[in-house]
Amino acid sequence: MDVTLAGVGTRLGGRWVVDGVDATPPPGRLTGLLGPNGAGKSTLLRLVAGLLAPERGAVLVGDQPVASMARRGRARRIALLEQESSSSVPLTVREVVALGRIPYRSLWGSDAGDEAVDRALVAADATHLADRPWSTLSGGERQRVHVARALAQEPEVLLLDEPTNHLDVSAQLSLLAFVRDLGTTTVAALHDLNLAAAFCEHVVVLSAGRLAAAGHPREVLRPALLREVYGVDADVLEHPRTGRPVIAFHEPAPAAAVPAPVSAGEP
Repeated sequence: MDVTLAGVGTRLGGRWVVDGVDATPPPGRLTGLLGPNGAGKSTLLRLVAGLLAPERGAVLVGDQPVASMARRGRARRIALLEQESSSSVPLTVREVVALGRIPYRSLWGSDAGDEAVDRALVAADATHLADRPWSTLSGGERQRVHVARALAQEPEVLLLDEPTNHLDVSAQLSLLAFVRDLGTTTVAALHDLNLAAAFCEHVVVLSAGRLAAAGHPREVLRPALLREVYGVDADVLEHPRTGRPVIAFHEPAPAAAVPAPVSAGEP
């Protein structure tokens, strides 16, 4: 599904936290949303999800502005997984995944969505977890179940806010490979630039709420941009197996020693 951000901007607390962003994530692919803390990544995801209304510009899914969609219809088309919480709900995994069917439920609480839940569990490789209590899952298992819950919504657009937080390396790689291969238009806010370079076909880089660059990681994640946006020096190498960019950050040079002041009368 086509997603278009056309000059999108909004203020929070009187400050423009997203300021005139133009971007078009490629349909059916994984786009990495990058930028330092405070760059506006989470706010932009909430704008795409329709949880915030833009003060200027528009977000389009297909040719329809998200801001004009009815809440239930929007929830059927767009799924947002916000950052992981530590809550322990007294539900099984299947019951958690079934929460994704809420936009389809009638006033009497039914939507005949068991097949959608089953498909989501299979797609997320979480069928073996279905009867487990949610509170017993590891961080990686929870993230996979969160994705299954979103897939149970049968969305056209999947939005992920820092999905690899608190996961070990194996779980990070597994989750992003899974999301990349879904074939769903997906935008994921990521802190780890090397993960973005390894798994994303497209990246959007924000700096102080504005678009700094967009394109394939090979074209965008260059030393000059990293210095400008992140304030770091780095070499960009080529992965020997995949040919993907690998970013090697430099340790900052030590500050030059400042001579102690000489008191009057000292030789």
